[in-house]
Amino acid sequence: MPDKKYLPQHVLSRAEAAIELVMNEGSSVRAVVISTEDGFELVSRVDNNAQVTRLSAMASSLSALGVLAGEESNLGECRNIIIEAASGILIILQFKRGQDTFIMSVIAGTDAVIGQILYLAKQAVRTLQVME
Repeated sequence: MPDKKYLPQHVLSRAEAAIELVMNEGSSVRAVVISTEDGFELVSRVDNNAQVTRLSAMASSLSALGVLAGEESNLGECRNIIIEAASGILIILQFKRGQDTFIMSVIAGTDAVIGQILYLAKQAVRTLQVME
């Protein structure tokens, strides 16, 4: 799995731009983290007290459970997980870039529109998947 120091600077810059898109366009978005499949943070922006390291590790575990649930239920590949909690929402998207798998995690407040945040996150992920 790629480490931050081994990713080209243009990839990291594009990831930061993708995070900015979600943070700036999404209503009440508090944090966006892009991490490796095994839970190591690559880039992030946090406007609250979220602990990025813990979020990256947790998102990795939840993504793995989503993959397993999709397979065991004959639903196919898990594309995202949405958790709606008392104080906000967590959206986790798993995506591939070449042979590598990454995870984008988005935390937003209770007043966030889930569909809007999911759309923006997917849009950001697409820009990372197609770039060279």
